[in-house]
Amino acid sequence: MDIAEIRKKAKGTAGGVAKGPLPVAAPETLPETVPEPAVELPSEAVFTVPLPAAGTPASSSGLDRLFAATGGLQFATQEDYQTALASLDAREEEGFSQFLAFQLGPEEYALDIKQISEIIKPREYTDIPRVPEFILGLISLRGVVVPVFDLRQRFRLGEKQLTSASRIVVCREGDVVAGLLVDSINQVIKLAADKVEPPPAVLSGVDRNLVNGVGRYQGRMIILLNLVNVLDVALA
Repeated sequence: MDIAEIRKKAKGTAGGVAKGPLPVAAPETLPETVPEPAVELPSEAVFTVPLPAAGTPASSSGLDRLFAATGGLQFATQEDYQTALASLDAREEEGFSQFLAFQLGPEEYALDIKQISEIIKPREYTDIPRVPEFILGLISLRGVVVPVFDLRQRFRLGEKQLTSASRIVVCREGDVVAGLLVDSINQVIKLAADKVEPPPAVLSGVDRNLVNGVGRYQGRMIILLNLVNVLDVALA
């Protein structure tokens, strides 16, 4: 054996590994992919993009079409808001009555606000002969002659000097207009029907027929007057 053959044989057995084609591993079998079932939409579930109305530029965007498509929308006006607020106020007023509360000595009295025309400061009056003591006299109010009643004397509460807080409450009952002199004006109050009780059998300093009832307001008891009887001189 010559040297060439020995070298050739040595190359074929280098590293103890026989020369020849390498074994090829069998390919792995991948699991078959199971197709997902197709989802069918109901026939009525059709989604479409609304086409622009006739006359709308082709370049108009969807946002523009959204703001342009007002349809039957109507926006409230200032007048609508005022009407709604007035309706709300009217509902809140149902079941309530308003009274003007005023002071006579230590007691608080009130008259229905609908019976009051205005409130003025005391002024000079003209005496009237042969009238009850609680009628102070007459005043002229814009050409109208108005008798003035001193409510303190009307209710037998004694006399009191006029002060800066004294006021004349001008009232109207039918065709009769009269002024009621009071010590001071307190406030306008709102009373629910369930806050008004009938007059008790005895009221200190006030005749029962001059009172419509007693109202309870914020922990106070307010005597509600019967204006018709207050102005009736025959009941003195």
